[in-house]
Amino acid sequence: MADHDPICGKKIEPNQNTPSSEYKKKRYYFCSERCKLAFEREAERMRLHDLAKVGALLSKGRVRWGLA
Repeated sequence: MADHDPICGKKIEPNQNTPSSEYKKKRYYFCSERCKLAFEREAERMRLHDLAKVGALLSKGRVRWGLA
């Protein structure tokens, strides 16, 4: 089954040696370790952004943006 690298869009054939990462219970495959690391940095940013949104929704009164 052919798949596409979510970072560069390159078509890849996943196998046991293909770099991969799991995010939100879904496995993503990459053409290289470089693309995998770029994805993991972006996934962490998205996770922190989601946490900030949840914190803003659950806080009372004024919202302070930023990380504790």
